[in-house]
Amino acid sequence: MDISVIIPVYNVEKYLRRCLDSVLRQEDVSLEVILVDDGSTDASGNICEEYASAHPHVKCRHIQNSGPSTAKNVGYDMANGTYVSFIDSDDEIKSDMFSTMLLSGYKHNADIVCCNYIQIDEEGNLSHTQHTGLEYVLNQDEALKAILIKDKIYSQCWTKIYKRSTLDTHHVRNTEGLKTEEDFIYNIQAFACSQTVCIVDKPLYIYTHRAKSLSKDYYRDHISQYIDNRILRLEIVDSIVRSKFPHLQEYSTYHCIFYYNELIGRVCQFPILYHDKRVRKVIGYIRKHANVLMGYHQKLGFSSMGARLIWLLPTPLYLYYRQRKIRKK
Repeated sequence: MDISVIIPVYNVEKYLRRCLDSVLRQEDVSLEVILVDDGSTDASGNICEEYASAHPHVKCRHIQNSGPSTAKNVGYDMANGTYVSFIDSDDEIKSDMFSTMLLSGYKHNADIVCCNYIQIDEEGNLSHTQHTGLEYVLNQDEALKAILIKDKIYSQCWTKIYKRSTLDTHHVRNTEGLKTEEDFIYNIQAFACSQTVCIVDKPLYIYTHRAKSLSKDYYRDHISQYIDNRILRLEIVDSIVRSKFPHLQEYSTYHCIFYYNELIGRVCQFPILYHDKRVRKVIGYIRKHANVLMGYHQKLGFSSMGARLIWLLPTPLYLYYRQRKIRKK
């Protein structure tokens, strides 16, 4: 069997049939579809059962609500394909997505194959439409650099297929309990044990940008956990690169500052956290790596003044400055 398609499902009755139909339309591949209903309270679980009853290569498993990481691990343990894919149940894929990616994977004996995506909002507006249409074959160092600086390789699992034997050999698993950052934590571990990575730079995945979704709203109601998850992600990245790929340390630092800066932009909306020791730790990391900050400040999301102010101002005053910038937008 070419590929196991693992789909965590949670309260997506509006989108689920569209997603499943797009997977079942895949051309020239042998596949199994593994649906893991993560304790849905709408009709999603019934839809999963409907498709499993109608299609012998569709499997369904129901679990108590545990989050996407646990659902992915449950699905992975049921997988039999040479490659595995994790896709979101509110998205869809083009009919040649897996045949195109598998062709590249088999041709180059790739551990991971990546594709591009197109984004569509709930009004039908398209974005993220740029792509080269080319195929790239990367060694381990090149692939790690690319994912760290987001050069044609993106954070999400759903733009990738993974060779199952590589994941098994190196015991790569999703970190259970996380509701943010789980995709990148999984990917940095997978890329760290992959010798060959291919990029098929075509928009084969159709991502639905929903105004309200778990990943976009989570930080507003769970800011403390969000901080912990982001710090965990970046400490894992830093640890893996520092211990196994020290020659790529500058790219790791770049990645960490970029995503710590994004975290600061969200934390500054919560004045109660201005004296939080975790926030001081984040800003301390950025100050510690002034050479990377000043060398790439625009790409990292800092104005020239902002890059200097994070050095000069006490943490609470800098967060207030960032809050004022958001209010002016």
